[in-house]
Amino acid sequence: MSKGTSERRAGKRDVSPAAPPVAGRRRFMRRQVYLGCGLLAGAGSLPVVNADKLPDSVKQVGHRLSKFFAVSQKLLHPLPVDTQIDRRVATRLLSALNSEYPSFAQQLDLLPEDPGPADRASPVAQLIVAAWYLGTVGKTLVTYERALMYRLTADALPVPSYCTGKPGDWAGPPKLKFGRV
Repeated sequence: MSKGTSERRAGKRDVSPAAPPVAGRRRFMRRQVYLGCGLLAGAGSLPVVNADKLPDSVKQVGHRLSKFFAVSQKLLHPLPVDTQIDRRVATRLLSALNSEYPSFAQQLDLLPEDPGPADRASPVAQLIVAAWYLGTVGKTLVTYERALMYRLTADALPVPSYCTGKPGDWAGPPKLKFGRV
């Protein structure tokens, strides 16, 4: 029996500077509980933000996002069956549109919340509709699965690249729905 084995059995551990300290399960759990309590205590000490005390730029961004969402709903009406636009996607689209087109924010402010036929043909309205349907702004991919172009054919076709059958289903012969191809 070697010297290291007998020392380990006797309860002595070989602690060298190169070996990381061994943390037991209890020590790990205790540290996690302390960390969680510290985070909860820290979250309780955060100040509550009053909407009246927000800077004007934050209020402006919130107003612009709500206007973008409302204008998008009007421009995209009627949407395909069982389709609702998502606020998270709207936030990301607005951010991408603002970074791709520097004057987009000012043009959005000029667009009425209930666009008429002339406003629907404006370049800003066309940018908004194209962003929602394609899921991209310029070369920036904003959303893939929630792009509205896939909702138009969702009753017959899945979102491309998503498997609809069992594994290896592509290897078998096609199943004809209407007789001959």
